[in-house]
Amino acid sequence: MKNAPYLLMLFALVLSTGCSSDDNIEPVGVNEVIVDQVEYNLVSQNGSGITGKATFTRDSNDNTTILIELTNTNTEEHPASVNYNTASEGGPKAITLEPCTCAVSTTVVTKLDDGTPIDFDKLVNFDGHVSIQDTPANPEVVASVDIGANAN
Repeated sequence: MKNAPYLLMLFALVLSTGCSSDDNIEPVGVNEVIVDQVEYNLVSQNGSGITGKATFTRDSNDNTTILIELTNTNTEEHPASVNYNTASEGGPKAITLEPCTCAVSTTVVTKLDDGTPIDFDKLVNFDGHVSIQDTPANPEVVASVDIGANAN
């Protein structure tokens, strides 16, 4: 037990030198500024009463982010996606977005689900729509909006 203080000091020394200088790097997004932004109003579908907005942004580092903010909903998880074609036509998923949990979803978008690169300019001219589903178990669309080339 006489060595206990020395072992404790050795342990503290190992812990203090275990961190690298990379620990001081700022997280992504801290110094970014929104350069471009397009906002679309989500329309309630199938009598859900759920509305909201989908905001597409390009930041100063040329990242594209889609922010979904739902209103008139609960804290259930709502799957979200960008789909091909207009909302009235329907279409397959082009981009799977983060699900809306507690009515919010944020997804950084760099490519379509098939791996095709997409940036802000291509996205705001995309032939598609944003679709919000009821729950993972019930894929009924509860809100949607035409985007890009289909937006009014």
